[in-house]
Amino acid sequence: MINILEVEKQRESFIKDNDIPKNVRPEILNSWIRCKEYKVDTNNGQGKELPKEDFEKIIYEKRDLIQIAIPAMLDLYNVVKDTNYSIILTDENAVILEVIGNEEIMNKNMELHFLKGCKWMEKDVGTNAIGTSIYLDKPIQTIGAEHYCKRQHGWTCSAAPIHDEKGKIIGVIDLSGDFYDYQIHTLGIVVEAAKTIEKQFAIVQHRKWVEVAFSSIEDGILVIDKDFSVKDFNKKLCEILQVSKNKVSKLDIKLLLKDIIKDENNFSDNRINYKEANLYLENRKLECNINVSPVKLESKYIGYVILVKKIDSIRNVVRKIAGFSSKYTFESIITNNERMLSVIEEAKKIAENECSVLISGESGTGKELFAHSIHNSSNRCKGPFIAINCAALPKDLVESELFGYEKSAFTGASKDGNPGKFELANKGTIFLDEIGELPLEIQSKLLRVLDNHTITRIGGNYERKLDVRVIAATNRNLNEEINKNNFRGDLYYRLNVFNVRLIPLRERPEDVELCADYFLQRLNDKNQRIDKSFDKDFINLIKDYNWPGNVRELENVIQRAYYLSKDEIINYSFIPEYINGNIKEEEIKDKKEKSKPPTLEEMEKKLIIQALKYCNGNVISASKIIGIGKSTLYRKIEKYGLEEVSKWEK
Repeated sequence: MINILEVEKQRESFIKDNDIPKNVRPEILNSWIRCKEYKVDTNNGQGKELPKEDFEKIIYEKRDLIQIAIPAMLDLYNVVKDTNYSIILTDENAVILEVIGNEEIMNKNMELHFLKGCKWMEKDVGTNAIGTSIYLDKPIQTIGAEHYCKRQHGWTCSAAPIHDEKGKIIGVIDLSGDFYDYQIHTLGIVVEAAKTIEKQFAIVQHRKWVEVAFSSIEDGILVIDKDFSVKDFNKKLCEILQVSKNKVSKLDIKLLLKDIIKDENNFSDNRINYKEANLYLENRKLECNINVSPVKLESKYIGYVILVKKIDSIRNVVRKIAGFSSKYTFESIITNNERMLSVIEEAKKIAENECSVLISGESGTGKELFAHSIHNSSNRCKGPFIAINCAALPKDLVESELFGYEKSAFTGASKDGNPGKFELANKGTIFLDEIGELPLEIQSKLLRVLDNHTITRIGGNYERKLDVRVIAATNRNLNEEINKNNFRGDLYYRLNVFNVRLIPLRERPEDVELCADYFLQRLNDKNQRIDKSFDKDFINLIKDYNWPGNVRELENVIQRAYYLSKDEIINYSFIPEYINGNIKEEEIKDKKEKSKPPTLEEMEKKLIIQALKYCNGNVISASKIIGIGKSTLYRKIEKYGLEEVSKWEK
């Protein structure tokens, strides 16, 4: 039993004479020593009130702790309600968050500022159960004169820190009352209350983490029991179904999953993935990927976890993996030709609209490049871009490739069915290259897709809505093909809302060298240790050729010459024979000889430079070699701007 009168005497000696007491508990003595170092006013001992804004912020941050602790505090109060005790909850900085007590004890609390929003750290109010338990990180009881400040001597306090799962202090629970009501067992009661709060806090925090994880999953999650009642779901499910939280909990699951359930007695106890299934909501249905996993408890199936993905989100992944995206913009098109620049400007205006586009031009003129650019300049630039070469599709697979098929639609078909390229292009652009190669029967189905903006897979009867812009391209004269009954006229007019005609390379000779330099630079960039260039004969020869294969042919020729040439200068010998024909070396020499001769001024300037360099920039010596006066040479140096050369190595 603590002798409080003896403790009070020893406290007075410690404060006045700095005498170290022998009969005071070590944790109390050490606290007194700290308080003396803090220069705590021994006659004060009132709590420090926080500004309202600061306290409101703390209350918000500690709302979970307060909500969890209040039931435990009320239970504790029921035990001590017939005594003059109050139950206090603080945060880890000894700021009081909540107080429960009768009117008498609350009035006493007011005198000490032992109220919500007041701070009770050791350095502010001296030795006290709350502040000292935080410092020591353990439960403690302070009785009467053990408090450092005299104003608190009429009190007895028991406090225990509250920890999170990692052992960090998050608050304190305290039982404080009249010194004359002191009971040693009150500390044990407080410790048990702290443990209860800690356990409950851990459960709530764990639940919160589960909820956060639940909500952060990009799939919709629906948890149902064996009776098909909704038990839980996440926010993403509401987004996918476009239904509010209240409505999800009331959903008719048998209707929602009727394609999967069919017979509830056969609802599978195995995990099953439905790549494409419909969810039914009132008067609409959604096409989704659905994964059903049974939930077991003590070896019994109690329900199911259902993961729901929108088909669009899955197709976005497919598009990325398959490279279904546009790479080029109008800035990627290399040209200085006025006509071609006009075509680009026209195409930019076309990109702003939603209508179909027909790009016509010879092979290799850059039709796909323009299709990419139109897509990237349109409002659909963030959507998919899917390019298909119609000529490369086997005739018996054209329809399934373009329009898709349902499961088991034909021999060899996937058991889950497959979307066609039009479905994968939804919300974006589909580029149909070499459209003139499509069989007539496919042309009629394509026309129906363009007219109705819907698609029906092979073997199915469900019409799927489409939002796709079509860009088609051809190197054929489609009007002639219409006359030959090889192409449908109605499809032609449906596609040819806007027409972009590309100019062949032979009609824009200024672009030959420009494009060649561009392709060369790109190759140099790939091979950074090498910096190759063309000689004049190479450039002259490629300028003389008419390039029936257009830019694509030119790129192939440049690439071939680059890798065949071992020297940094690529000469004409690396141009394929079908281009340079039987050109002999004498003919190349003859071309050089027939080149325009230099002017007299050019020759004179070159002579002066050579002489000055030979004479190390000495003008007098150079004038003697050339055979003119030094004043004449000075004038010519000024005329040709050779002052720097004349000072060379002076």
